[in-house]
Amino acid sequence: MLAVGIPLSNFLMSISQIILAANFVFDKRFFDRIKIFLKNKAVLAFVGLFLLHFIGLLYTSDFNYALKDLRTKLPILVLPLIISTSVVIDKKTFYLILHFFVISVLIGTLGNIYFYFTKDYKDIREISIFISHIRFSLCICLAISILFYQLFIEKIFSGYKKTIAIILLLWFVIFLFILQSLTGIVIFFILVLSFTVFYSIKSKNIIFKIVSLSFIVILLSFLIGYFANIYISYFKVSEVETNNLPKYTRKGNLYFHNPDNKIIENGNYLWLYVCPKEIKEEWPKRSAISIDSTDKMGQPLVNTLLRYLNSKGLTKDAEGIANLTENDIKAIEDGYANYKYVNSFGLESRFLKILFELNSYQVNGSIEGHSVFQRVELWKAAIGIIKSNFWFGVGTGDMVRAYEEQLNKMDSALYGKKLRAHNQYLSIFSAFGIFGFLFFIFSLLYPAFYYNRFKNFYFTVFFIIITLSMINEDTIESQSGVTIFVFFYSLFLFYPDNKKFISNKS
Repeated sequence: MLAVGIPLSNFLMSISQIILAANFVFDKRFFDRIKIFLKNKAVLAFVGLFLLHFIGLLYTSDFNYALKDLRTKLPILVLPLIISTSVVIDKKTFYLILHFFVISVLIGTLGNIYFYFTKDYKDIREISIFISHIRFSLCICLAISILFYQLFIEKIFSGYKKTIAIILLLWFVIFLFILQSLTGIVIFFILVLSFTVFYSIKSKNIIFKIVSLSFIVILLSFLIGYFANIYISYFKVSEVETNNLPKYTRKGNLYFHNPDNKIIENGNYLWLYVCPKEIKEEWPKRSAISIDSTDKMGQPLVNTLLRYLNSKGLTKDAEGIANLTENDIKAIEDGYANYKYVNSFGLESRFLKILFELNSYQVNGSIEGHSVFQRVELWKAAIGIIKSNFWFGVGTGDMVRAYEEQLNKMDSALYGKKLRAHNQYLSIFSAFGIFGFLFFIFSLLYPAFYYNRFKNFYFTVFFIIITLSMINEDTIESQSGVTIFVFFYSLFLFYPDNKKFISNKS
């Protein structure tokens, strides 16, 4: 139930953990299991993460937020306690749990793709209807890894099951790009490169080594060339002679030019060749949505129109609007500010949006609605908090207050939004100081080394996924995030090597 609930339902996640906890409490071996737990140094180190948050109560002022945070972090205490003291599951049961998880990820992708094609949404991230798009992308990466390992390394599938597994593997990769989660896509490529290198080094087959290393070189060359080409095309602009810019449109109306504003999109300066008068007159002839209204994504429609015209290299006047097709008009109404967002594959579209964010941030420091550079702003705030509270942090309950105060000092546009670092390492450091941060790293690594888990594929791949996600997200600050982290960390920590499975006869 918990494996199924992680990608699909917070309710299932909660109820399954309640059932597991009740089963633990009413087990006739309850006290024996407590003794086993207290003797296990590795598990105690991991559960110490919950104790760290509990200690943070001693110097916090906002107990309401602190207690809410502790409730969210309860899986860190409950799941390792239960899993570490349970009879080790057999191989068949272990695979059953993983396959139920993979099937639930499949159900999640099907539900999300249905929403994608049939519902209106303001942002592509909204198509992840069960849990946040970043958490769901982590589940997809894990499901891809499970299927890959069982297909090509363990080779447990044959016949039609092998065909189904391959189709699922390909579908998950495709959907990951449809979802446009930069975190998930980056982690996917890191996993591909990491394990290609690992298995090529490990293999004694010279041909396999050559093919694998060639694949890495080709993939990296393709990715670098692909993104470099988009970057160069995006920022390559013709030099503008500001003294020779036309003053009037073909209809004789006055142009507005601002050559000092260097906002660029698809090689065109946004604030050149703008005629507000003609835009207001011509747009109602093409659309029923008022120019003073918002598009379907909630953005000012006039801004969307200006950017869309600019992205196609059209003047922002009557002539430019006349050159728009009916499909262009619909795209603008739907909120697409760049014509390449409409038909581009997910990865290109996401990269183009990041380039616009980068340019806006460089030119005028704009971060409004820009997820990447909002993170940069929040990381700056986190560093400011850490400098002022280096040794012990601000405590469990005062994180939001501390970030609000720091953002206010920075005169940031994010002040008042009650955000956190969007980086788990910085969040821990700002909450608990250098000692808490070092203990957090210790809690992640010690159990793995104690049980020699980095030689196990399932644990290692999950460890890579979850620790990389923490660079870009407060992964364990939400119910779904902390449950993904603790459940699979604990499950894979106590998953024995294939030859050492212990049958569950109790």
